[in-house]
Amino acid sequence: MNEYKNVLIIGAGKAGGLLLKDIEENHPNCKVVGFVDDVKKENKINVLGRIEDLSKINKIYKIDEMIIAIPSANGELVRRILLKNLSNRIPIKIVPRSQKIISSSNVNYCEVKNLDSEDFLGRPFVKGNIEKLKHFYKGKVILITGGAGSIGSEIVRQLLDLEVKKVIVYDNSEYAIFNLDQGLKEKGVLKNKYKLIIGNILNHKKFDCIIKEEKPDMVFHAAAYKHVYLMEDNIDEAVLNNVIGTKKVIDAVIENNIKQFTFISTDKVVNPTSVMGATKKLCEYYIKSLNSEKTKFNIVRFGNVINSNGSALPLFERQSRDNKYITITHKKMKRFFMSIREAARLVIESTGEKSSDSIHILNMGDLINIYEVAQCLVRSRNLIPEDDIEFKIIGLRKGEKMVEELYTEVEKNNLIKTKMENVFTLKNFEKCPANITGILSDLEKLALEFNNSIRVEVKKYLKKVFPSLIIK
Repeated sequence: MNEYKNVLIIGAGKAGGLLLKDIEENHPNCKVVGFVDDVKKENKINVLGRIEDLSKINKIYKIDEMIIAIPSANGELVRRILLKNLSNRIPIKIVPRSQKIISSSNVNYCEVKNLDSEDFLGRPFVKGNIEKLKHFYKGKVILITGGAGSIGSEIVRQLLDLEVKKVIVYDNSEYAIFNLDQGLKEKGVLKNKYKLIIGNILNHKKFDCIIKEEKPDMVFHAAAYKHVYLMEDNIDEAVLNNVIGTKKVIDAVIENNIKQFTFISTDKVVNPTSVMGATKKLCEYYIKSLNSEKTKFNIVRFGNVINSNGSALPLFERQSRDNKYITITHKKMKRFFMSIREAARLVIESTGEKSSDSIHILNMGDLINIYEVAQCLVRSRNLIPEDDIEFKIIGLRKGEKMVEELYTEVEKNNLIKTKMENVFTLKNFEKCPANITGILSDLEKLALEFNNSIRVEVKKYLKKVFPSLIIK
């Protein structure tokens, strides 16, 4: 048995060299056997091969630990490394992909960490224009509906870092409000910097009263039902909450001359096949029909947000931990992914651009195969897919697409680059094919007449507006 740990460093650049230096000087129990890198290096670092050669190198040198030392690595590269090591349990760790590591010459072995989902799905840290954002948000009051949810609460935390005067959180979940309150208290956030309100967006009178009392400079609307298959069976609630609730919030914003409003949309509005996608698309249509001189409207479209409440990754984590299996809808299903941090930053930065009547879309790179995501998750825990964790294919659920889209073919030609990193704006968007006010009025009446036949009627009505909708 070796007295030391054989370490293989993936990445023969500056960070890899600094990691080697630290291990040689401070960790006598570790021995760096060499490097792996796809780019040929001119220095004298011992490069044993490329990423494609990992399996062979691991066997020849009896590697005990691999470390990814590429702070700028994107999720695609990390997934590639994991997928090349599906048949072994050698621990794979990573140098933190942080601005601190990227900008300094300080890479330490003791800071190397285990992989998490954002490492193999998210993009590396990119330093935003913090001072510009601080100048924009400092001293402002912001109200966030759904502000205690996974994305909303991250928006709250980032806004507090930008020195806003106060954040008002309006959310219907007592449990989520409690958790947010505890978290902010533990971080030492002063009580006068935030206010937490339990309330439903359908309660127009209460919401209007809160706006009049708090006088926010802007409203971020994150409150919505988002689970596709659940909304297929609860169409009335999808319409009332996602559509009518959004309309009531917007109407209150306009009535009170709020300067800016940002609506969080979804990639599922593109050629919608689901009720959830259709309800969010109707909200986009409604916003685009408005002509308010005092309120600027901004729409942000998201793909799947990693580790948000109810998303695939936490489900996979729980299933693999508790049941030793993971359920996959289809081996060919693909999705766009972004981190909670990226989602919140996109909302904050796009609003800070002060552009009116825009749809902002993050350039989320290539679509990612869900089956490979599950494999990477298992392997990142030093387990072998199918050996340690079984994969069960359960088929597509109601309303789900095999492959998601962020924009239509027509919209694709109207995307414009912005000053923000990897963010596009969509200026020439499609108009509602019918009178949007009449559509919302009809849907509200139908949804309020709750019974089983009404569900069918609502879906038939939506099908007339959105021919892409799937009816089962």
